Amino acid sequence: MSQHRKPIALLAALMGTLALVLGLSTASAATRHGAYRASTGTTTPICKIFSLPSFVDQGEFATHSSVADIVRVGCKPAYAGQTVQIRANQLYNQCQQKLSWSVPYPVSFTEGNKTTVTLDDAGNATVALWGGPGCAAGDGLISAHLNTAPFTTVNTHFRVRPPQTTPPGVYAKPSFMVEDATYSSTATIIEVEFPAQYAERTVDISSPELAARCQVPPGLVWVGPDQVVKGTGDSTTVKLDNNGNAFVVAMAGASCAAGVSQIEADLVGPPGTTYTTNFRIGPPRPLNP
Repeated sequence: MSQHRKPIALLAALMGTLALVLGLSTASAATRHGAYRASTGTTTPICKIFSLPSFVDQGEFATHSSVADIVRVGCKPAYAGQTVQIRANQLYNQCQQKLSWSVPYPVSFTEGNKTTVTLDDAGNATVALWGGPGCAAGDGLISAHLNTAPFTTVNTHFRVRPPQTTPPGVYAKPSFMVEDATYSSTATIIEVEFPAQYAERTVDISSPELAARCQVPPGLVWVGPDQVVKGTGDSTTVKLDNNGNAFVVAMAGASCAAGVSQIEADLVGPPGTTYTTNFRIGPPRPLNP
């Protein structure tokens, strides 16, 4: 009886040893594979791209269904001075092939589905874009392509939303921006939203603080839908559409000091409603350290 048990026990021991060896080998392979995935998953990309997630199209008549966005690119500071091409092919087609771009300073418009920007010493670049009139609702891809090795491409999405009544107020979009390291300039969209009963009324938009921060003329340039320059200085006016909405892009530069500026929107005429918000400028720093 004991003689029969010995071969069985020996076989069981051998099988257990084999299973242990195979298990360790599999675990080792899994560990190596898992470490590789974790390493690739946590690697910081060479460039990043940022934009508004969406924008409600606005305007009437010559500026109907117009939109705007602020696109920022942040690459590793080692790529400072290199160029990046920013494309918005879908948005270009959504907006009847009417798309314009400009850096905050100096204001100079480029028409078409793409533009090229130069990275500052922090590896950043900012560009404003205008679409319309006649933009159709839908999602579009915005891409940034680094024009030097390793020729990386990064993407983000921008949604055009159809006309609608939105919560009353004044908003800076984005409400915080890092100024560029070359000209100390920046840009944001000032959007005003009043109840629809005030459609087609005029609204004064002003920010003496923001104008005073930017010490090199023109200091503050206001650009409305369809790239219409609405003047320079500390204030401008907009006309509400039939949903009570309107927007203007504030192009701030050059030599703008960091800090918080109040933005004020005043309805012209009774009841004289006023809304306020803040826009904050941060000193230069890498968006992608």
